Amino acid sequence: MDFLRVSWDDVSHMCGRLASEMSPSGFTPDVIIGISRGGLVPARLLSDILDVHELYVMRISLYTGIGKKAAEPRITQPLTANLGGKKALLVDDVSDTGKSLAAAKKHVLEMGAGEVKVATLHFKPHSSFRPDFFVGETGAWIIYPWEIHECERELGEKMPK
Repeated sequence: MDFLRVSWDDVSHMCGRLASEMSPSGFTPDVIIGISRGGLVPARLLSDILDVHELYVMRISLYTGIGKKAAEPRITQPLTANLGGKKALLVDDVSDTGKSLAAAKKHVLEMGAGEVKVATLHFKPHSSFRPDFFVGETGAWIIYPWEIHECERELGEKMPK
């Protein structure tokens, strides 16, 4: 398995690039929704960059470990807000299989959003879901700075440098 390590600086720059990509599209979100856990940091950074103060969290689970996934995603923390026709930006770290993002987007629409766009830091070419905005493309397993300890526990001595 190939690994791609991403630094805090990389994440910061990628969020800035995501915001820059949104501008020409004409999409300006009213709310930002971070998918827990991977999308929390990028969602908060985009909230700051885009000056969007309505920030919500939902959790959806597909992976049970590094490279190990369940058959279908499960929403384990649904949104509690009525989005009342607002434009929502759904944020996660990566579009891997695409199943979680598709389920999350459906859920956000069911919560009343008028329009939903999806932003991720990375997109994997095999994904069944292509985000509206992303800045990196890779087939590698990505190790983000907020999951270093989790990866070390799971990979042990196999942790890539």
